[in-house]
Amino acid sequence: MRILKILGAAVGGLVVLVFFSWLYASGRTEPRSQSPYAASNERVEGARLHTVAIAPPQEALTFARVKTASGLRLLRVEKYENAQVTGVDITGMQRQSGVPDPIALWSESGYDSIARQDGQRLTVPVDQLDLPFDGTATQIAMGATYPDHATEATLKNPFVFPKLRHPERWNAAIPVAKGLLDYEIELGFVALRTVQGDARGEAFGLVLASDYTDRAMLMREIDLADTASGQGYARSKSVVPMPVGTLFVIPRDLRSFYKRLDLRLYVNGQLRQIALPKNLSWDIDQMVKEAFKRRDVPFAFADGHARLPIPDAGIPARTIILSGTTDGVAFRRPTGRQIFVGVIEWIASLRWSQPRLFVERALTEARDNLSYLQPGDTVVMRADYLGFLVNPIVP
Repeated sequence: MRILKILGAAVGGLVVLVFFSWLYASGRTEPRSQSPYAASNERVEGARLHTVAIAPPQEALTFARVKTASGLRLLRVEKYENAQVTGVDITGMQRQSGVPDPIALWSESGYDSIARQDGQRLTVPVDQLDLPFDGTATQIAMGATYPDHATEATLKNPFVFPKLRHPERWNAAIPVAKGLLDYEIELGFVALRTVQGDARGEAFGLVLASDYTDRAMLMREIDLADTASGQGYARSKSVVPMPVGTLFVIPRDLRSFYKRLDLRLYVNGQLRQIALPKNLSWDIDQMVKEAFKRRDVPFAFADGHARLPIPDAGIPARTIILSGTTDGVAFRRPTGRQIFVGVIEWIASLRWSQPRLFVERALTEARDNLSYLQPGDTVVMRADYLGFLVNPIVP
């Protein structure tokens, strides 16, 4: 009996200690997340907000599609200044009937023929620029391919997952809805023809791409036992629009060209991300190889499953391979304090069959301290040679 009394007192003391520890910890909050780039005070405004460099035709073909009174026109872009684009109207080069499209034209005519083409020049406001190419419904996305982002998200190895979303116009509005909306800037490799397992002989175009994410959904659905599996990513990154940049670029020498790029993301004018593709831990060849390894993996998606868009013939033309994002996102892993509070609240809830509830404390604090994108914010993504995205954040 004496031993039982001692054990009972010890358990009671432990419960009291845990309760007061929880009470103390739950009364505290984490500071709002801050991008490491914010300290530079770099802003995008003035001329930098309306002008990008354009590669000469001997290095890369740059395309834009323009809405005009006579319909959609395809330009080979020569200049992008003061919120205006100037280029040669090459719509008439495309022999196939249908919507003018740079991938269809490249397939018909080849690089050099397009580069030599001369003709009428048009100068149009950027507001008239449309989606620069016709895309597919499902893309191939990479995670943790920039070492700095892998470190900030405590992810060990790069991984692959499907993104079930059509590309959308560069200035699409992005709704917050009920989630925690995060931003990611990425370089997109666009397959110009069906890609087999070895990408070294294949051709790709480039586009500035976004990968907006509902972090609340991701944290609730991620496979905590294997975060590098990509499970949980498909749905959380497919419920949000995926705008792409104003321009579509086909380099003559893809592998040297893309490694010179400098991609930057700003929120309300303030710098949040700098992505340098030369720092990618997987190059495009490795990305394709890793995607093929996972072509038959089922990824949880809503009430079913999704797979990477790789049928027997290979990766379809026009599919975007999203190369991953760098550090500076709004997301931060739950702290030890948040995990402690979350676990205690999960145990007290008696919903023990739902262990993911332990992240709810971290999600609540992030929502309260406005760490993520809010209605009224504006996200700008910019890269010389690739153009802009400008996305208003809406309720």
